[in-house]
Amino acid sequence: MTAGSTLTRIYQDHLKVLANKAYDPYYAESLFKGPWGPLLYLFYYERYVDNSAPCAGSWLQTLYADLQPQPVAGYAYCNGITGPFWLLQHLYQHRFIDIDIAELSASYITAAIAESEQQLSQQNFDFLHGSAGICHLLLAYTHQEAVRSHLASFVAALLGASRMTGQGRSLPVFVLFETPVTAGVDTFSLAHGTCSLVILLSRIYQAGIARDTCRQVITECIDFMWHHQNPRQPDTPHALFPGILDGRAPYSRLSWCYGDFNVALALWRCGLALGESRWQLQSLDIMHYTLRRNTDQAAGIVDACLCHGSSGIAAFYRHFWYETGEPAFRDAALHWHNNTLQKLVFPDQPGVYGIRGWEGIDKQWEYCWDLLDGSSGVGLSLLSQTIDKPLPWDEAFLLS
Repeated sequence: MTAGSTLTRIYQDHLKVLANKAYDPYYAESLFKGPWGPLLYLFYYERYVDNSAPCAGSWLQTLYADLQPQPVAGYAYCNGITGPFWLLQHLYQHRFIDIDIAELSASYITAAIAESEQQLSQQNFDFLHGSAGICHLLLAYTHQEAVRSHLASFVAALLGASRMTGQGRSLPVFVLFETPVTAGVDTFSLAHGTCSLVILLSRIYQAGIARDTCRQVITECIDFMWHHQNPRQPDTPHALFPGILDGRAPYSRLSWCYGDFNVALALWRCGLALGESRWQLQSLDIMHYTLRRNTDQAAGIVDACLCHGSSGIAAFYRHFWYETGEPAFRDAALHWHNNTLQKLVFPDQPGVYGIRGWEGIDKQWEYCWDLLDGSSGVGLSLLSQTIDKPLPWDEAFLLS
């Protein structure tokens, strides 16, 4: 299939997902695993591909009317109502919709701050499931004193949860539930660890909040990450940084969730925010190193998803192409875009939606339509390759 026909197939598929409520009720409020991810795709498809029969706006009204925070999901960015409110703010900011976002968000912000404070008391700084994801959205409201006060508390709590080592500042805030390890460990991750946290600190710094502490923690955490890279092997493409410092393996795949891209993006974003050109040079050094991992096996991937598949790799290289203008990143983005198109397998049975993706040893291959692992995220990545300017949907993933 061509990119154009693929985008249309995903769009039509998403309309069926929404019309048939083909999602687990647990994820009804989820941006990353529920119906709000397909909604994000609908808005972008209708703006950049085909607006002859728009329906994204009506689906937004339908989903918003049913939006109620659930006791289980709560306010988590991944599967709680922070995701939908991030989407509302995003659509308003980029002029997809024209509504009074201040009125809609007023009650949310008060409750979200309270929930984030609760997560901080438990030292849950997770981007997808804890305080960091909530603060990601709150950064749009730093004109409010309550938000600024809470973000200052976030910075102080993060400093308190860290520890200084001889190689820099450690942020052991990730708990490996599937192992006997109960204490937190460091993870070089956008989804769950250090990389997302220092990017958020850089944005809090830019907002003029706790600037000295933000700079200190960012600088010392970057030192820690840089000192934990694997030995370089010029003739063998491999991971430069481990994903998780659990002592089990130094490996990481090329992905949004963990590893080399995560460290490179953190260095780039922090370098821009704090005026540290050396971090930007280190970022480009990592990105150039990754270029050799240009096969599925070398990259450690098996499917097309945005989180840990080929479309996510394409998104990273495309982002760095726009940031730097380096042709090598443009060529790499095109390579992984074409790789993604070759991977796509759509279901041929009624009532099944999405694209085939690898869901782990227990589930193995399943059809997924969501933003994180399925066709919503893949579609947005494919769409971006057909447009000659950066598209801001990747703000959801801290890419821009």
